Amino acid sequence: MRKRTMRSFAFGLLVSTSLIGAAYYTSPPAAPTEADVEAFLKQHGLIAVAKDEYDKLVSNQPKAPADQPPKQSVQTVYVYRLVIEKGDTPEAFAKELEAARIIDSARSFNDYLQKHGLTRSIRPGAYNVRSDMDYAAISRLIASP
Repeated sequence: MRKRTMRSFAFGLLVSTSLIGAAYYTSPPAAPTEADVEAFLKQHGLIAVAKDEYDKLVSNQPKAPADQPPKQSVQTVYVYRLVIEKGDTPEAFAKELEAARIIDSARSFNDYLQKHGLTRSIRPGAYNVRSDMDYAAISRLIASP
């Protein structure tokens, strides 16, 4: 074969490969077969239900009465009288608050106070602290701005 013939043959292969690739990537994907759908449902532990059967199931759902208010969850709120003496460390009264179930963690409360620079601005006194208060509310109560 001559050089020119070889180039023409290679160019023909390139063009045909390009056309086949373009046709492959631009054609819409084939719809899944029924066997594909069943395999997918089985793999994911699902079942298929006809639309009319689904509508019947949904319409049979019990509905909440309109005149009855929604149930509210009861949350216990603890109140603690925190007494901070002059010279008390934040670690000491944070452990008191943790023991009284006002805060979840004395360490995280100390970290909050240190992060916001409030450890040196805590005022001595007696404070009523509740368990529904967050760290910011407690620190506003016991520290001077």
